[in-house]
Amino acid sequence: MATQPITTTIDLTPKEIQLKELLLDAAEYVSSSQPTSEPVILRWAGGWVRDKLLGIESHDIDTAINIMTGEAFALKICELCEKPETVEKHGIESADVGNLHKIARNPDKSKHLETTTIKLFGLDVDFVNLRKETYSDDSRNPQMEFGTAEEDALRRDATVNALFYNLNTGKVEDFTSGLMDMKSKLIRTPLEPFQTFMDDPLRVLRLVRFASRLGFTIDPAVEEVMGNTKVLDALRLKISRERVGVEVEKMLKGTICPVEFDAPSSNN
Repeated sequence: MATQPITTTIDLTPKEIQLKELLLDAAEYVSSSQPTSEPVILRWAGGWVRDKLLGIESHDIDTAINIMTGEAFALKICELCEKPETVEKHGIESADVGNLHKIARNPDKSKHLETTTIKLFGLDVDFVNLRKETYSDDSRNPQMEFGTAEEDALRRDATVNALFYNLNTGKVEDFTSGLMDMKSKLIRTPLEPFQTFMDDPLRVLRLVRFASRLGFTIDPAVEEVMGNTKVLDALRLKISRERVGVEVEKMLKGTICPVEFDAPSSNN
């Protein structure tokens, strides 16, 4: 039985509202133009939700889709935006819809799943399907398949990066205690930390980077596992020197965001 997420609300900017309304119309367009096993549900995911709750503006939005690949849904958006009635309804100008770019998988760069990007209303919007991951013992490159929102949240590196904004309901969804951890300024893993790091040891470096950027504290139980011999061995075995270098460079270039999170009222 699926877990019911804790929910809360956020305020959107006019551009975000414009984008949301277009995407919801695209979801309806998909349902009306082709049979689907269930309704198309759209969620903005991860870093955009976290930063939005912290009052940090972001122009990059990851959009997760429940029953379609990112490329298939993005193509439907482009198709819809060619219709005069859509242009008129959403006030679309020539510069509001950019070209579609397909970004291939690149496991060495921690890009495990193909995504499609379009610039819409000045925002860079990535499209990808909800997914779950299965890892082998000797690789940090997972086998991917369609998953639920909860499965997608659990596969992420930190609870504060595992939040969704459901466009259909207008609610932030928290399957992993991310809202509570943001209030506590705590970096924790959605699953047991040893499993999280053994699945993908690069997450050790990523969590250090997020803690530094946000001014958050890494949970002591997570920090202890970071120094586990098996985790460190896996880091050496699975992660290339180049990828480690990229993460270290991001740490050095990143700036600390002095943010406060006023936890909004939430409900089950």
